[in-house]
Amino acid sequence: MTALFVSYSGVLGGSERILLDCATRLDRTAILACPEGPLAAASRSAGLRHAPLPERPLRLGATHMLGLAALARDIAALARRHRPHALAAWGARAVLAAAAVPRDRRPPDLAVHMDLLPRHGLAPAVRWATGRADGVATASAAIGRALLRDAITVLHPGVDLAAWRPERLPPSAPPRALVLGALVRWKRPDLALEVAARIPELQLELAGAPLPGDGDALERSLRARAAGADLAGRVRFLGALADPRPALARAHCLLHCSDAEPYGLALVEALAAGRPVVAADAGGPREIVGGGAGRLFVPGDPDSAAAALRAVLADAAAPAAARARAEERFAVEASTARFRAALDAIA
Repeated sequence: MTALFVSYSGVLGGSERILLDCATRLDRTAILACPEGPLAAASRSAGLRHAPLPERPLRLGATHMLGLAALARDIAALARRHRPHALAAWGARAVLAAAAVPRDRRPPDLAVHMDLLPRHGLAPAVRWATGRADGVATASAAIGRALLRDAITVLHPGVDLAAWRPERLPPSAPPRALVLGALVRWKRPDLALEVAARIPELQLELAGAPLPGDGDALERSLRARAAGADLAGRVRFLGALADPRPALARAHCLLHCSDAEPYGLALVEALAAGRPVVAADAGGPREIVGGGAGRLFVPGDPDSAAAALRAVLADAAAPAAARARAEERFAVEASTARFRAALDAIA
């Protein structure tokens, strides 16, 4: 059996790393169609077959709509060429494009959503396109609820627990927190700085970089804030990390400030590394953080976040609880088995 994975984007973020986990553990032929870039390179390194797609605009607009129409034509052509038994349309853009392909020109398709519904009035279109799919899989239950669809496979993607082993905790003073994720506004790195400003002894590291095409205005503003008298010397910008494990090993916890995180693979990685998580009480983090493995705070509230961070730093049992939570709920073998079952159900 052959499965065709289609991704509109060629970047390599959390969603794409989940894609690679699912494709490489499928126990059947997997072809990944995506533009050249980090995702394509990682797929080839993992031994997957890569079908190149043209790089298209990521920004919403007229050119983006033309890109979706072109992707629909690409999907039809790939289906003719490879005759896959199932199609995994990865992300809202791929789901929209797959829905535009006539039923007799595409294989049974699984709409895979890793993000909350887009704004800009596209939510009804995404719901319509998802309704045309033969099956639906989402990273979190929060995403599924937004789709207003009953029959959904919730994946709760996991990690390779053998590859994310807990390291010895650093000395308790000074306390250290890590922010891990792209430097984009919706991830709220600005809130992380305000949290650090409320904990004068805290050392903070931000690991991430702006996404392609976003520019560096946000990073400049963050660096300017970090140079303020209340934060000077306590904030480090690490840039994008190929492997975040050394940064996690230096930290006592992960601080995640997004107001509306659809899932949060970085949170799962932190738990597996034995680092408790402090995150906003919404979306995916609400489904990830539990069992004493961290604390949740009121979204957007720096005082609530600072209080949660202090509580985690004072909880000697939190690191062990973090690893236990990962072992109980977030093994990659379990989540990829759920994906495989969802794909088999439509093939």
